Amino acid sequence: MGLFVIDTVASLGRYNLAAFLPFIMSEPGGWARETISLAQSIAIWLYALFVLLSGALVDRIGSRKTFLIGGALIVLGWVLLPTAQSPWQLYLYYGVLLALAVSMTHYVPVMATTRKWFIKRAGLVAGIAGSAWAVGNSIFMPVMTGLADSHGWRYTSLTLGICFGAVIILCALFIIRDTPESMGLRPDGEASPPAADPTASVEVSWDIKRALKTSQFALLFISYSVYNIGLNGIEAHAVAWGTDLGSPQATAGIFSTALAVPWILGCVTGGWLGDKYGKSRIMPIGLIIATAAMLYGWLGVHTQQGLIALSIGVGLGTGLQVPLYAPLLGDLFGRARVGSLFGILTFGYGLIGGWGPLIWARLREATGYYNAAALVSVVCYAIAVVALLLVRPMRAGGGA
Repeated sequence: MGLFVIDTVASLGRYNLAAFLPFIMSEPGGWARETISLAQSIAIWLYALFVLLSGALVDRIGSRKTFLIGGALIVLGWVLLPTAQSPWQLYLYYGVLLALAVSMTHYVPVMATTRKWFIKRAGLVAGIAGSAWAVGNSIFMPVMTGLADSHGWRYTSLTLGICFGAVIILCALFIIRDTPESMGLRPDGEASPPAADPTASVEVSWDIKRALKTSQFALLFISYSVYNIGLNGIEAHAVAWGTDLGSPQATAGIFSTALAVPWILGCVTGGWLGDKYGKSRIMPIGLIIATAAMLYGWLGVHTQQGLIALSIGVGLGTGLQVPLYAPLLGDLFGRARVGSLFGILTFGYGLIGGWGPLIWARLREATGYYNAAALVSVVCYAIAVVALLLVRPMRAGGGA
């Protein structure tokens, strides 16, 4: 529950700029769409670097301390963001500071912690925890656009940032614990066996360097990196695309909600199916659904209703597979270093996937529409499908 609550509000430090984008562009002296999109891409690129640190911190100092540090940075980033008066300040406060804060509170530390606590039900638990950001977006994106319309985006950022940071810090202090072993338990809540119990199974534990050399990790890296070009693009521009299609700014957050709500269903369902039928079997199915939705985005989205349909398809399909990456890493390489390995995987997400918002912005400016950006995303999702289909179980253990 603590992890779910943390991720519900922590992720909004990344998506707040998507909610505020129309308001920033329309205020006197407002920045151009491409300027703001560059800030979004910078944030993703640096997030990719910072998760290498946060993943390692989860393994070394524990989740609790990692979340506490990140929660304090969340407050600082949200509070400084509305003081930005020039692009370099936007890049610093949003692109650097909030990227660091989000890396220590959202997704990588959350998913790594779930995998340390669960083995048998790792997929389902990761699916529930992985749906948290979508719950946060579906609830708070319309709230943010509504408040920004009535009180201004700067006041909205200041107020919500303090509230969200306080929630993370309180959860870290009073709920989060690093591992089941720290409470005298085993994964999945089972009691610890006697010290000399010969029936206790020995868990596989791969060395990081050896894991990185496997084809399985390389394929997961490719899939997770490339499909996120399309996902980051639509996440960053769904609200702006909606306003292009005639939606009032105050209610345009509904397009992010249309992506987030089916994501919740997809995450929980995908996690359960992954535990039951195999994670590497379910993940390509989800990406195929998202690929088909993006294809529709290229060919058929010319109305607000069409954009909602596109968002639903992308959210559902992506949600079916995205929470299974960390559990699958744990299955392949063990729990001990899953934070570090997932951090490295997410480095690829940011390094490559971080181009998504900028690509979408440039194609929108060049063509006048977002449909061409959806076509690029079709290709990205298709590449990810092929990579996942090539993932095979490990033949032998790794070595600590």
